[in-house]
Formats: sequence, C-alpha cells, structure tokens
Amino acid sequence: MTYLPAAFKALWHELPLLAAAGVLVCVASGVVVLFSPGLSPVSILLGGVVAGPAWAAVVATTDSIVRDDRGGVLLLLRNLKRHALDGLEVACVPAVLVGLAMLNWQVYAGPVFAIPLAVSGCASVLAILASCYAFSLRVTAGLRGKTLWLAALQLVARAPLVPLGVLALVAVALVLGTSVTASLLLLAPGPVALFASAGTWTEKHALHR
Repeated sequence: MTYLPAAFKALWHELPLLAAAGVLVCVASGVVVLFSPGLSPVSILLGGVVAGPAWAAVVATTDSIVRDDRGGVLLLLRNLKRHALDGLEVACVPAVLVGLAMLNWQVYAGPVFAIPLAVSGCASVLAILASCYAFSLRVTAGLRGKTLWLAALQLVARAPLVPLGVLALVAVALVLGTSVTASLLLLAPGPVALFASAGTWTEKHALHR
C-alpha cells in the first residue's frame, strides 16, 4: 500500500492548508533567526524548541490527510495546541545532538577531540534521518521515548531514501528560496510534510505487512 497518491492529490485540494503550514513554519523559523542569527549551537537548540512544535502540528495534519483524507486549516490549529509538547520532545533530540556536534567542532584542537566529534557527528546524522519518521510516529502512532526512536531507526535502516528525499526537498527549497525568491520558502513546508507523511506510512505499512 502506498500513500503517495493521497499526497499528490492534496497538493491541489489542500492549498489553503499548505499555505497556512508554510506561514506557521516560516514564522517559527523567523523567530529563531531574529533571536539567534547564524548557525550555532544556540540557534540549533532554539530551532528545536520553537520550530519543533510547529512542525509536529503540520506533520499531524498531513498524516491525517494521507491516512484519512481529513485536513484543513482548523485541524492544523487544533494540532498545534494538541501536539506542541510532542514536537518539542521529538525535535530536542536531534537539536541537542547537532548542537553538541557543533560545539565539539568549535573546540576541536587535535586528535584527542576526534573521537567525541566523530561520535556526536554520527549520532547527529542518525537522529536527523530518524526524525523524518519520528514526528509521525509520535503524533499519530503515539510512540515515545526509546520505543519511538528505535522504531524510527528501524525505518531508516529499511528505507533510508525516504528521509534522504525529504532532506533533499528541504535543501532544494532553501537554495531556491535564498537565490531565486523567498516566497518559495513559504510554499515548501506543506509539500515536504506531505511527502514525509506519505513515505513514513507507506514504509510502516510495508514493514508490518
């Protein structure tokens, strides 16, 4: 079973929701840039705290679209209230690991620091990939803690192309948004979340088939 057709269908039928999702995520990201411009451990941690709840609300809504054909801006707002803490819980794991990796990079002063840098770097990559699955598994499947991250890592091992594809979409949107027009940054979050949800539930269904 694949949920991709529902994601493609929603690109047209859920345009108001996709626009609202873009505004929500971009406002959260703008807060991070305002208070901590540039890329640093502080900005990464702040991003997890501020953008995590917004992304959880968007993912919960796109999960509902691809699984149950239910969406809408009102559902997005309800999910923001319902899943804000869930988003914070999920986002803080990769944010802390990436922040630690950046801190290790900044204090790197020779071979002695290579081991903690390598460990934190590898953990960061795995956490970022797993988080592409973890948001859906938390807000929709209700998993949490060790169970959540083990399930997400299992899906990464089974289908790494899904999170890699999601991250590639994010990278393309950032490049086009900064080099062509910033309006693309508003359009990107909704479709990215749709395909993340579709990929997650397609692989989850295949895993338990």
